[in-house]
Amino acid sequence: MRNLNLKDYTVTGKVRGGDGNLVDITAPYHFKDSILNLLFQRELQLSGAELVKQNVLAMKLENCKDDAILLEDDEYQRIKKALDTFKGFGRNDVEFVTRVTEAVVVEVEPKK
Repeated sequence: MRNLNLKDYTVTGKVRGGDGNLVDITAPYHFKDSILNLLFQRELQLSGAELVKQNVLAMKLENCKDDAILLEDDEYQRIKKALDTFKGFGRNDVEFVTRVTEAVVVEVEPKK
């Protein structure tokens, strides 16, 4: 299993102000929403059955109220495949990509 941190984080950047000068800004990066969007990108070319499985994972993520979630290996691989398929990440996505690719492997003992 993998333990994935779902907490939002803050990104910074620069934009042009009304006077044309650069202004520093900070904004929240909604981590969970980003994963949900990634799971349903057209480039994955999901079949009907794959779409249903993807939606089950999406609902699990949406319903998680904690700051982290334990993912089965196949669930993690679905997220990883979506991450590897997407093209167009930017600098603000570095933390997002790092969290997914470096999600900690957790050994879970079955209940007795």
